[in-house]
Amino acid sequence: MNITNKGRMFFVAGLGAIILSLCAVWFAAYTVCADNPGIAHIADKHVDSLSNGLMTYASISVGFILTEFALLLTFSSSAFFANWRRSGKFLLWQAVNLLAVFSSLAVLVSSFVLLGWESTLPFVMGILAVNVVCMVLVFTPLLVVAGRILREGEQL
Repeated sequence: MNITNKGRMFFVAGLGAIILSLCAVWFAAYTVCADNPGIAHIADKHVDSLSNGLMTYASISVGFILTEFALLLTFSSSAFFANWRRSGKFLLWQAVNLLAVFSSLAVLVSSFVLLGWESTLPFVMGILAVNVVCMVLVFTPLLVVAGRILREGEQL
């Protein structure tokens, strides 16, 4: 089944809205962390622990996202997703999955950079905020789909 023209428009509009909201989330997190004495204290005294925690978080989130992406591709041929493919929702979900993987990798790389340059902490916190929002955007539809499939008793 091919995506309809209306589905393409939904995909483009949805992806644009998501990217704009992720930019706003990054800017808000950066603004909160910049010139904040509490954040400066963390950067000065506890940057090693914070960086190690970010590395652990990023590694786990990449694993979760890749597992979820594999499940998504495994069950994509299900009849349940036929309407999602036509309407553009499925393509949007795949795009958000890729954004989540890339933001998780960005958290991982920035946690290494943070060890050398503590002044990058507000930037790193912005990336972390974007990653958290991406994770929510990825796993919320997954839970909705799983619940609907379980409720309807559909066989995959």
